[in-house]
Amino acid sequence: MNKRSAQIIHLVLLSAACPTLSARAQKSAPQQSVTMVVVNVVSQPQPVKDVRVSLQYLDSGASITAARMVTNSQGHAPLVVSSDVAQQGRLRVQIDGATGLVIYLPADGQLPDYRPAVVPATVEIDLLPMGSQKLLDENVIEAKLHRMLVQLNAMKSQNVALNAQLANAQNAKPDLGPAIAEWAATSGFSVDKVNQQVQAWADNIGQHASQATTEQKALAAIALKRYDEADQLLKQLQGADHKEIDAEDAEEQNLDAQVKALQAAQQAILDKHRSTLRQLLDHCEQAAGADQLRLRYHDATETLESAVATADAEYKKHPEDKGFHELWLQVVWYAADARSREGEVAPADQSLPLLARSAADFDSLARDFAALGDRQAAAAAQNDLGTALEAEGERTGGDTAAGLLDQAVQAYRNALAVLTKADLPRSWAVAQNNLGLALAREGEQASGDKAAALFDQAAQAYRGALEVFTKADLPQDWAQTQNNLGIALMDQGGWASGDKAIALLEQAVQAYRSALEVRTKADLPQDWARTQNNIGLVLIDEGMHASEDKAAALLDQAVQAFRSTLEVDTKADLPQDWARTQSNLGTALEDEGERAGGEKATALLEQAVQAFHSALEVYTKASLPRYWAITQTNLGAALAAEGEGAGGDRAAALFDQAAQAFRSALEVYTKADSPRDWAVTMRNLAAANKHLGDTASADAELKAAKEVDPQ
Repeated sequence: MNKRSAQIIHLVLLSAACPTLSARAQKSAPQQSVTMVVVNVVSQPQPVKDVRVSLQYLDSGASITAARMVTNSQGHAPLVVSSDVAQQGRLRVQIDGATGLVIYLPADGQLPDYRPAVVPATVEIDLLPMGSQKLLDENVIEAKLHRMLVQLNAMKSQNVALNAQLANAQNAKPDLGPAIAEWAATSGFSVDKVNQQVQAWADNIGQHASQATTEQKALAAIALKRYDEADQLLKQLQGADHKEIDAEDAEEQNLDAQVKALQAAQQAILDKHRSTLRQLLDHCEQAAGADQLRLRYHDATETLESAVATADAEYKKHPEDKGFHELWLQVVWYAADARSREGEVAPADQSLPLLARSAADFDSLARDFAALGDRQAAAAAQNDLGTALEAEGERTGGDTAAGLLDQAVQAYRNALAVLTKADLPRSWAVAQNNLGLALAREGEQASGDKAAALFDQAAQAYRGALEVFTKADLPQDWAQTQNNLGIALMDQGGWASGDKAIALLEQAVQAYRSALEVRTKADLPQDWARTQNNIGLVLIDEGMHASEDKAAALLDQAVQAFRSTLEVDTKADLPQDWARTQSNLGTALEDEGERAGGEKATALLEQAVQAFHSALEVYTKASLPRYWAITQTNLGAALAAEGEGAGGDRAAALFDQAAQAFRSALEVYTKADSPRDWAVTMRNLAAANKHLGDTASADAELKAAKEVDPQ
């Protein structure tokens, strides 16, 4: 339905219980009771009094039924219509008493053909003031022409019937005797008296022939029994009727041509309108892409949301037009993708709402395309739905994260049911890569054999994608998938031990170094930074399995990798990536500090504590509770390690801070939702409290010793 102007009055037909009345049909027919409710909505909805509503046949204009009374103070007036009349079609609403107002919708007041369905309980009529421009809308013009044609056809049928009567009159000798006798009997006159009057009338016609019509002359000739003269006159009438019918046929053909021309003009306008809208949406999409290249993700989202509003308004004006529907779906997709991209890099308090909205939009798009029978588009929407759900799950914790990641895996599998390697190799590879990501995220939420199995499935999905993503043909996709494969192998190695762990970690390093063959700092700085970050992580894991000297070298390389990453991942541009790298840097510095000694160890641990504090500037409990808890745990470990190398009041203060960090982590790590993390953190808290107690006892002993021997 078109958007309504500010000055519109609504007429609503609502079902009501009223006594049944006959409409026009002679046969018994079910009747429908309705209550007409007239509402004025120029400012705020108000009932309109003293308005009468009726229904009439479109072809003849004959009234069918009318309200028994004008609308009351509530705007209500009862009406009863037989169901066969209501469903036969070609009905028109007539409004009386609404001075200065004209029916706008349905156009020309013409009601739809409800057959064979039941007449709806509510029928809405919109009125506009006389002179409103919208009364010249294309749909109104088309409806007016339609009514002209219907009424012309009705007139034509009446003319044909008249011609048949005239032809019969030509072939038969009219005998007015029986008709005059009936006339006389029903009128209270004698036959002679009527005959005298008819004769006098006929003579008068003859005397004033120049002023009489051909039909009057013919009737007068019959009355005077001049049948040959009557025959000639009736033939003249017949010829005139044929000419009138021919003229009406010509007029009908002219109207048909006008209707076709109007339809063609309407289609041309719609085609041009669609083309202009398509151009606007393309420009918006290009502008958003430029914003994203400049890392202005919010600007890109706002641009596309504005485009959605424009496309939505146009689609609502033309809801049955396939072209406008397709353009609307297209720009909704663009906006959903923009929200997903922004959600992945936005500040923590904005990220989750963006990702949730994006997931809802892609879910709706998948259902829309499935309903349209476009399986490939539905599968592509499922793929993007999985991406949004996965990013959302990554930023939550506990059962919520597990549920979101499980939904993401299912969305990717739904996509892969349609996107086959044989028919759509690149789309298949993209979905395989994304499936690997979701499985890896699930693995991060799991533990033990289940986690190892999920990481193994993720690695298999990535290797499948690399069958299509080759370095020669699709270098960036190849590098991205190599990077993802490295992550899965590294995580899988974290749950392995001995030679198997070392082998998996070495494979991960190789995958990352392969990715850096394409991901250079100059060409792809953000991708380069992510892979550098991942190399730092795997070097930390390798250091855990290496000898002391080799471990120190590996951890130092990891620190350098993270510092390189921070050259690109700045807090201003990429706050979550910056926080992640700060947390990883803190872990490397802590591990390196624990293996060092003396002042070097103290300096490294202080740097680690500072890095964790930096990460907590972005990782807040409210927006990213899981990452906040992980970082609090790591901060507590670094403070405790620093406390072990200190003494006196400083050691006590450090252990107290460590205990507080562990308590903070336990606000998220509950025994019910995260039993493994809860248990580890409880042990760390107990150890910090023990160190705190030992430090207090040592200080007390030292104080007592000084009291005995001040020297």
